[in-house]
Amino acid sequence: MAKYKKGKDAKYADVVADDDDVYPMARKVAEHTKEKDQEIHASHFELDGKAFSAINKAMLPIYIEDPHEYFDEFGFRKQEEDDHDPSSDDEEKRKNAASPLEDSGHKLKLISYLQDVHKEVKGDVLWSHIDGPELKTDRFEELLKDGGIPHSMRPFLWPRLCGATKKQSEAKYTYESVLQQCAQDKPSIGVQIERDLLRTQPNNICFWKKNSEGVEALRRILKCVAFIYPDLGYCQGMGIIVATLLLYCSEETTFWMMTALIEDILPPNFYTQTLLGLQADERVSRHLMRCHVPDLNKALEDYDVEISLLTVNWLLTLFGSVFRTRVLLRVWDFIFYSGSVNIFRVMISILKMKEQEIVEIAESTKSSADIFTALSQLPASVTEVEKVIEYMGSFEFTITDHLIAELRKKHQAVLMADQGMIVNTSTDTNLPKQTTQRRKLTRSKSIIKQIFSSRDESGNDPKSKNIRQTEILVDLKESVLQICRYFVACDEKMELNVCTQADYSPESHNQDIPNYLKGRRVGAKRARALLDFAREEENELGFRKNDIITIISEKDEHCWVGEVNGLRGWFPAKFVEVVDERGKSYTIYGDEAVSPEITEYIRGRLANSFRQIMDHGIRENVLHIAMAYHPWSFIEDIAYYSVERNFNSVYSRLTLCNTFNLDEDGKILTPEELLFRSVQLINDSHNAVSAHSDVKLRSLLVVGVNEQCLHLWFDLLCSATQHEHIRNKYYHSWAFIRSPAWRQIKCDLRLLSQFSFNLSMSFEIEGIDKKKRKFVNGLLTSQKKKILSTVMSSSQDKQNGDEPLKQGVTDMLIKHHLFSWDL
Repeated sequence: MAKYKKGKDAKYADVVADDDDVYPMARKVAEHTKEKDQEIHASHFELDGKAFSAINKAMLPIYIEDPHEYFDEFGFRKQEEDDHDPSSDDEEKRKNAASPLEDSGHKLKLISYLQDVHKEVKGDVLWSHIDGPELKTDRFEELLKDGGIPHSMRPFLWPRLCGATKKQSEAKYTYESVLQQCAQDKPSIGVQIERDLLRTQPNNICFWKKNSEGVEALRRILKCVAFIYPDLGYCQGMGIIVATLLLYCSEETTFWMMTALIEDILPPNFYTQTLLGLQADERVSRHLMRCHVPDLNKALEDYDVEISLLTVNWLLTLFGSVFRTRVLLRVWDFIFYSGSVNIFRVMISILKMKEQEIVEIAESTKSSADIFTALSQLPASVTEVEKVIEYMGSFEFTITDHLIAELRKKHQAVLMADQGMIVNTSTDTNLPKQTTQRRKLTRSKSIIKQIFSSRDESGNDPKSKNIRQTEILVDLKESVLQICRYFVACDEKMELNVCTQADYSPESHNQDIPNYLKGRRVGAKRARALLDFAREEENELGFRKNDIITIISEKDEHCWVGEVNGLRGWFPAKFVEVVDERGKSYTIYGDEAVSPEITEYIRGRLANSFRQIMDHGIRENVLHIAMAYHPWSFIEDIAYYSVERNFNSVYSRLTLCNTFNLDEDGKILTPEELLFRSVQLINDSHNAVSAHSDVKLRSLLVVGVNEQCLHLWFDLLCSATQHEHIRNKYYHSWAFIRSPAWRQIKCDLRLLSQFSFNLSMSFEIEGIDKKKRKFVNGLLTSQKKKILSTVMSSSQDKQNGDEPLKQGVTDMLIKHHLFSWDL
């Protein structure tokens, strides 16, 4: 498979160019993991009670060093699984181990039912004949309660029950195409995924070595899920669910089951970065506890036991990390059959089963720690799954889908209000994330299909449009607030100074330009240390990597004078990097070289939200059928026409900035000139590596937050009357760019100008070999643009040295040998 890189080699990208090396590997993986059609009575598993007899053999390592006797039928170490429940006695363990996983008589009943439903089929009934809707009957539900789904049929019935098979057949793309684009995309979320791979199922032989097939499949699916759901990204709880599904289902089936879970079974915002849906579900569970286990709930309140520390994990992993495997499989049968309401029925059932026991512990010990310990061991102590199912049946008419939906809506509204969002709970459109949005991927189509393909009518429904518009605006607001909360969490001193409420008043717009220009004229000049420098003489200044140094003098090209912690001295200029503090105070929390997590906030959530704003209402490209314009083309046109009238003046300013390094010291550029300069720099550097327009757009976003002018650029894109013909070319009249809503968006983006960011414009193209090319810059429609681009090209060449420290040392040595300069 394609190699997944870490750190700065891992990036987001919405659409990427084809790569001949990636496609064959993705095709091979997809074909190898595809579900094979077969008769409904066939089995993938041996089910003889021996080690590994109940799991997908494709996930097993090629070489197994430990004796097979150490493992159970699911690939878990026997001792490890036994330790989950210290209260169970040996006789009970032996009884559970000896009982068969699958009852042949029960399986025959289910096969007979499926054959009766498909009497019209001639010959053997295949799994391709089975669809989900015909399984939702009273008879099937009775079989489900009686003995569950036979284990050999789970890999086929689970995806049909939850709707994954239907999604796969109706999708406009295949798992293979997702693998291809995801391998090219290299999302930066992959760094988090890599950290968690070996921690997901450490006691299972399929997932405890990094090069095992199970870990490889787990990595691919998690990255694909993060890729097609950019609003969600990656959440730790996903790993447990994916790993468990991979033990029984094919890789492709597991991927589509995850899409069904995310889109249909769980709340749309369950796995978002704020975990809003998860928090709401936790509050729903507390509400149900007060109603159905009042004695237990009172004991928890009396002794101040925070059960949410446990229930959040139960909900996040669908009990995958706490139940014994056999119990978990039966529970998941019901969750895939009738949805998330069964999650709450299961939770309340196991609490009801042990309610009296835990209340007695509370009364006898009066210890919060003992109560919490008993609760934490509760799921693993459940061995009588039939009893759990019996309790679940008793809640069938009291814990319903309608009740759960209403409680979720109520508690989500409360949580959103607590986070500063104004919500009217009586209006559905005020509750965002009614659906989870996938990334737009399509299968390759012929030109005839593209011309005559029908549009998705549901997208033209006015109510759906209003809901989607609200979701986009709330997404952007939440991504900005998330950055605000990040800085406050990193530095408590900032809490009083950080503003989280945008100023939407008309007067606020009049102060934007004066505040911007004022900020460019004030501020100190400091530098961040790139590496340690030990002080050996009295007149030297010692510092550690990432220390912030106040620059006193830089008269000498190579040796500057600075101050750290009250000490002054000289130091090599090449050992530091000047930080821009015009109108802001540098903080390491906004510098991705020191705090890599800020990269996710800007290039991840904010970039995705901003892209949705820019995509809203964009027209189809007249030159490419069934393909919309890219926002980058619109920004290029606006950037050029903003400075076209004052060409000579702008050329002079850019030349001065380049010649005298005013881009570092004076910064005399207006927002319009800065936008043009940034677009040109990005085009020049990114075209050299054939970067996609999505990457360019994110790089421009980075420059905008660095320069604290993203909101001013957005104003320029939306408000200038002389650019109306450009906006009309690219956007419909109802788009955010051309509607009054742009003012609200600008005000939300303005909040970012209060923070100091130091992000690399070239982050996503570092490490990519530059291709030999002709003179190609971003805007090549006139000679004037070529002249302007040469100004940026020369400065870019100077800025983008591959190894500045080595170059600096080489320069000093040459001067020492040729001119006898004293080092």
